[in-house]
Amino acid sequence: MLPLLRTALAAALVLGAPGPGRAQELWLTLSTAEAVPQVRVNYGHASKRETPAVSQLIDLLALTQDGGASLRGALKPAPPEVPPALLAPLGTKPGRTLVAATYDAGYWTILRDGTRLNASRRLVPQARSGYWAVKYAKAAFGPGAPWLRVVGHTLEIVPVEVPGPTAGAIRVRVLFRGAPLPGADLYYGDSGMEPERAGAPAYTTDPDGIATVPIRKAGSQVLTVSQTVSPSATPTLADEDRYTATFAFRLDEPSVN
Repeated sequence: MLPLLRTALAAALVLGAPGPGRAQELWLTLSTAEAVPQVRVNYGHASKRETPAVSQLIDLLALTQDGGASLRGALKPAPPEVPPALLAPLGTKPGRTLVAATYDAGYWTILRDGTRLNASRRLVPQARSGYWAVKYAKAAFGPGAPWLRVVGHTLEIVPVEVPGPTAGAIRVRVLFRGAPLPGADLYYGDSGMEPERAGAPAYTTDPDGIATVPIRKAGSQVLTVSQTVSPSATPTLADEDRYTATFAFRLDEPSVN
């Protein structure tokens, strides 16, 4: 039997958080408060961020038109006076850099009373349901970054074109296992926050996996998409596999002479 693929809405992707629209996301932003620009690896949601576990961050790559380098070895927790995150210095010019990350969110089981445990079915065989979750994140930090590059994530958001500073929308293609994913719902957030999906409009991909997402204002933007596969690739450990991908970018106000 072929695995069942479906686009997962936010309420189906909550990892230990109450209520709909509280999906935990992984998203990347740029911090310029330090002497050297830093990549921020954010995890959680806008009202409750958490510091990602370094041991679960599989990779963090900085990619330019000339090549790429791993930033994982330089990761450190953000200082306590700022929102929780992992930070890594960016050795290249931010405006030329695309950053990509993969995060294993682990196995989760849901007991019959609704309790969620960070454990697989191997330890909790009596659970009502169980799943494995993985998070992918990309961010283009400037117009010179390789926006259109496919980095090879299992679930990936890839711009169709680089939006200009006054763009009112961005066209992106969603890929799943390297192929266009039709019928996927994209969500949009601004101000560098991951989208709060509850009540937010979804922008659905067409048969070619392409969606046009309006941009409300200049500044930091984040797009999110999710996909669920059932049965899981590890059926003795989970019932389904849940994939989430984000793409972050920034559109600055056009200069005024």
